[in-house]
Amino acid sequence: MKILISHICADKKLFEFSGDKESFDIPELREDVKVHASIYQTGESYTIKGSFSTLIELQCDRCLGSYKQKIDQNFEVIYTSEENVDKDDHIMYLEPQDIEIDIKPYIQDTIQLSIPFKKLCSDSCKGMCAGCGANLNKEKCTCKKEKTDPRWDSLKELRKTLESAEE
Repeated sequence: MKILISHICADKKLFEFSGDKESFDIPELREDVKVHASIYQTGESYTIKGSFSTLIELQCDRCLGSYKQKIDQNFEVIYTSEENVDKDDHIMYLEPQDIEIDIKPYIQDTIQLSIPFKKLCSDSCKGMCAGCGANLNKEKCTCKKEKTDPRWDSLKELRKTLESAEE
């Protein structure tokens, strides 16, 4: 995913890349990363606007089942060799001797930031039963519903005693 700086001019130039999923350090990737981008030069800066798409496979935090999620994301990044520019997430520094721009590290970071912190196969996921471990999305729980904590038994006896004394 490298672009030779000598091929960039003030006019927009379109590029299409396909990054092999194995070349990215993202174990969740299940599909190659496809990038469509346009690039143009303004002074000592190069602006790249585009989008990328890929497929990731995640494990649901509630039911522990695996599910696939499509990532389609637009991006805009500026590569510059100017030293007095405010740095942020979308401005990358280029060394003056660089002859090419590699957008793969930026795409990889963006994919990793696209992976949700709380992974859910669906908003209505019922999760797993804490007692029997059944996936409540696929099967019913086999636990007995009348489980009580034995620490409350003495209070139940006290309640019965109080109720019988009132009668």
